[in-house]
Amino acid sequence: MKSKVKVFPHNDLFNLAHYHREQMNKKLESGGRDGISLDCMSCLIALAFTVEALVNLVGHKRIDKWKERDGYLKKMNRICSKAGVNFRKCVEPYKTLWELKEMRDSMAHGKPVEITTEIKSREELKEAMECPWDKKLTPEYVNHAYECVKKFERTMFENCNISVIDAVTSSVPLPRKI
Repeated sequence: MKSKVKVFPHNDLFNLAHYHREQMNKKLESGGRDGISLDCMSCLIALAFTVEALVNLVGHKRIDKWKERDGYLKKMNRICSKAGVNFRKCVEPYKTLWELKEMRDSMAHGKPVEITTEIKSREELKEAMECPWDKKLTPEYVNHAYECVKKFERTMFENCNISVIDAVTSSVPLPRKI
């Protein structure tokens, strides 16, 4: 049987982000914090990937000669223009989307840091050992970022006339030739 198959990864990635966000929020509600930074990190990584997949979905569906390999800013500007909005790194939700992209890049291309420094307190030691993304590993930031990605998705779908049903992984059997 022949079928037309459509695979849209943003759904799975957003579900992954949702799962980790739920785990994080459940821990908060129960007063537990064990591993919460890891839940935050996993959610933020999934959100960064979700944004990239959403950008490629909108580009694929609405922009002629879409180039998935183009740079993030070029692609983001193209789909935002198509949606009638401006991508500005200093305005929400785009500020947070840019932060997710930068965080993703710093994680994916993690570079070792070796420094010699004078430490006077435990707090200074903790600061000296931080990764660039550590300050963002908070439930407040994760919930904010999740809502920004959700808003971005709604804006793109509404302004580019993409229905949710047309953005879900699916297959449709094709009629048999007799």
